[in-house]
Amino acid sequence: MIELEIQVLSDRREGLVMELGQVITANHYALLRQSLTHDGRGAWLSMVVRGPSEQRFALEEMLGTHSRVLSFEAALCEEATAIAVAPPKSALRIAAPSVAEVEPPVAPDIAQIEQLLPQLVRDFPSIYPGLAALENGVAESAREPSLFLAGRRMGVWVHKRDYAESIGLNLGDAIRRVAVPALRQLAEIEQRGVHVHVLNCPMCMRGGRSGCKFYGGYLEGLLGAAVAGKKVRVRHLSCRADGAAHCSLEIAH
Repeated sequence: MIELEIQVLSDRREGLVMELGQVITANHYALLRQSLTHDGRGAWLSMVVRGPSEQRFALEEMLGTHSRVLSFEAALCEEATAIAVAPPKSALRIAAPSVAEVEPPVAPDIAQIEQLLPQLVRDFPSIYPGLAALENGVAESAREPSLFLAGRRMGVWVHKRDYAESIGLNLGDAIRRVAVPALRQLAEIEQRGVHVHVLNCPMCMRGGRSGCKFYGGYLEGLLGAAVAGKKVRVRHLSCRADGAAHCSLEIAH
């Protein structure tokens, strides 16, 4: 048996402990203690869990890819390594001979996204002015995570509005019936199997900043409820801002 110290960032706190607790129990772990706090970046859940060592990586994979989780870190309690994704004042501390402080991963700007979402919904599909305002309204380090989360939230909304009956599909059908038509409302694209190319991406000017993280979040949000089985994940393969011919994304689960 091992004990793990886990830190999770989510965009909201309601039901978070219950939903992640179900994942913990399903992997034969027990929740020993927990702490749930909230700040401008979202809800921070700190947990210490105990369970079989052979289930550790399965647990971490399920928590790290959970739809409620924006940022995730885990470590053995006896390891002299800090999990520093939570704010310093609310971080869960485990006594150790020596703890190395590390910089926390950058979280999306939840407050800015919540403020912008009503405008994106109202203006859809003419959302690029709103996204430009988001890009310019957050810290540069939070820009891509914020675009990704805004995309995911919009994808969930579009699925509920236009594709609510498209659920339990295999990945290929979900891409063809949901992802492609929904993404074509926003950009000129080509789709080849699990690969999607955004042509002349309006958010990725050559030599400028990359903005296609939004499309990755948008696809994950669209397909999250449409695909049966595992969580959908989108990987960014190339970006027009870096000199590629187009922005390319790969969809998998």
